[in-house]
Amino acid sequence: MSRRYLAVVFALLLALSMPAPAAAVDRTTIDDPFSDRALSKVFPGADSFSEPTGEYRIVEAYDETDGERELLGYIYLTSNVVDAEGYGNEPIEFLVALDTNGTIQGIELVEQHEPFFDRISAIQRLRRFSYQMVGMSVTEEVTLREAESGEYHVDALTGASVTTRVSIESVTRSARIVAREKGIVSELAVGGESANETAEGNDSAERRMTLGDLGRGTDLVRWDAGTPADPNDSAPIQLYAAPIESDPVKQSLLGGANASVPDANATVLWIGLRAPGQPRPDHLRLHQWTRSYAPPIRETQVDGVDWSAALVIEGGLDTARPFVLGLTVGEERIRRTYAPGGLAVRRPVDAAAARTLPAWAGTVESAWRDNGGTALALIVFLGGIVGVFAFRSRLCRREGVTVNRLRIGTLGVTLVFLGWYHPTQPTTQQIAILVRELISWATTGGFRWALFFSAPLVAITFICIAVVIPKWGRGVFCGWICPFGALSELLYKLTPWEYELPREYHVKLEKLRYPLFIAIVIGFVISTDFGAKLAKVEPFKAAFYSSLVTDPVYIAWSAILVVSGAVMFRPYCRYICPLGAGLAIGNVFQRTPIQRYDLCGDCVKCQSDCEFQAIEDDGSINQFQCFQCSVCVDNYYDPGGCPVVLQYDNEHGFSVDAWRDPHLIERIRPEDRTTEQQRILADRAVTDGGEPELFAGSDDLVPKGTIVDMVRRSAGGASDDARGGSCSCSGSDSSCSEPATSSAECPDEEGTDA
Repeated sequence: MSRRYLAVVFALLLALSMPAPAAAVDRTTIDDPFSDRALSKVFPGADSFSEPTGEYRIVEAYDETDGERELLGYIYLTSNVVDAEGYGNEPIEFLVALDTNGTIQGIELVEQHEPFFDRISAIQRLRRFSYQMVGMSVTEEVTLREAESGEYHVDALTGASVTTRVSIESVTRSARIVAREKGIVSELAVGGESANETAEGNDSAERRMTLGDLGRGTDLVRWDAGTPADPNDSAPIQLYAAPIESDPVKQSLLGGANASVPDANATVLWIGLRAPGQPRPDHLRLHQWTRSYAPPIRETQVDGVDWSAALVIEGGLDTARPFVLGLTVGEERIRRTYAPGGLAVRRPVDAAAARTLPAWAGTVESAWRDNGGTALALIVFLGGIVGVFAFRSRLCRREGVTVNRLRIGTLGVTLVFLGWYHPTQPTTQQIAILVRELISWATTGGFRWALFFSAPLVAITFICIAVVIPKWGRGVFCGWICPFGALSELLYKLTPWEYELPREYHVKLEKLRYPLFIAIVIGFVISTDFGAKLAKVEPFKAAFYSSLVTDPVYIAWSAILVVSGAVMFRPYCRYICPLGAGLAIGNVFQRTPIQRYDLCGDCVKCQSDCEFQAIEDDGSINQFQCFQCSVCVDNYYDPGGCPVVLQYDNEHGFSVDAWRDPHLIERIRPEDRTTEQQRILADRAVTDGGEPELFAGSDDLVPKGTIVDMVRRSAGGASDDARGGSCSCSGSDSSCSEPATSSAECPDEEGTDA
């Protein structure tokens, strides 16, 4: 039976490693984006189309009525205009139709390479998401929160923050660039030159800039900065700020096409004020660290604000780092912090934190704000688990308390909260992408932190893993936090079936996960698509992101792993999981081993109780296989179950501080003693000369009649065969104080001879 099981496992792994048929990996929804069929689909009101022309390969859409052609709008491919890379390290391509008023009339997904969107149902989700932007004007900003003035609301893709952001960026940026190219909006909207600037278009060039133009070309921020001067006006004072890097925008703000552009070393900062009835601001200053600036104010004309100015700072101010804008409006003193990436900081505590925020923080701010409550709950949950480990020895000493039972209850919370309610299953892909980014950082100096912090809950979980591994190893995550591990173990405990591989097969199979982990990491370094194929050995998507997968082979493989968990104890976790293998490698840094007594290994209680089979024959614990289930820890501190503690209790009396007693510390293996215990023994040796360790150097010196001796003989030692039998009475029975020579000499439960 075991050989057949192994054959099936290896056959499935071999099948997964083979290239899938072409149809299985085809991610293209439109074969030819510029065919009449595709163009009609994205712009259904058009009758005819031109050939793609110009730098951006733009198609003109026409309506033909009575032999006359009327221009309806433009159609283009986003990848021809912008190059925004998604999670798969390649652009997401859309075919977009834009009418002559700057309104998006149609969007169709052409091609994408996101690892989580490789099947029909997932592609449909991405297409439906893009349809939300149909009807949006290029002058509007897309928001995932409740829309305000000038904003357009869309619902984010669940569990795909990076894909959501890149899809929005691809469509909106490209639409604005095309609108500028065709003269639909001001050519300064994205800070570029117009391709069709003519004498007739000069009127458009002289058009005043708007807040929308600045928002599309800069990192514009807004603060509600104070109370209005007029008590009858309920609108608060609004302050705007934006660093200006585009030379055309600088020219427009500073006086038009004939204006001179400031020196390249100068920083241009635009500020605006929306405050009806307020005078121009006074005492305007900028502060960055210990330096202060009072640049000259050059007023500008921008629609959407009541007053605005461009500040030219000659050297010094670094807009890639936070700075403070201070001004007085009437009698209102306003002080606000601008952080890199357009992050508007309001409170003093936020201003202090902003001084250390990197530029990419602004790109993930909305994701963290939208998931703030759930993120806080996760931090509390993970903090509670870390607290259990910090005080585990004290918990185990309390009568009736076992940490393993607490772990089982925690697994239920993990499965519901992190598995189904808000899926937060870390995968090997995140570790592989981290390795790839480290290689990129070492070779080119670029590291995209936003990839890891765009999913707040997964980021928090990985931070917790990084914190606990050096002290307790990866078992804190694998044994307590992993949603799929929780699903597998709870399913095993709820079903009546039990099967365990012989130990010889267990020892061999537990090493299988390490080459799988290395293969996936190398695969992602070579190609995101190739790595994603190898990562299908992980069943996490089918278990917790079922709407993202329809591949029958992958679903069948995941079902096999889930069902096998009902019969065997965590077979995927112990033998296949590449994520567990990658985290187990980090156990080389583990500095807090699980303590073991000198006679552990003679007593087989913990080895029999450990369902993970992480305890070796000599009683030591394999830290690379240990899941921190705490069964052996519960036994270690159990005064009524551990033979060594039972013997200590009989000789010295048990107390809460027993593990600070030199007599018991001497029974702990030297390599497993804590620093405090080593100090206690050292102090004892100095004060009274110390004593030799009990039974040191030979297992044959275990006194006959002790609990340890009886447990050893009841396990079937060689001495039992010599005596012709073993004592079957309870180790705690005081009537059994000498070794029995035969079963007939053992007292029965009532204390009489059998």
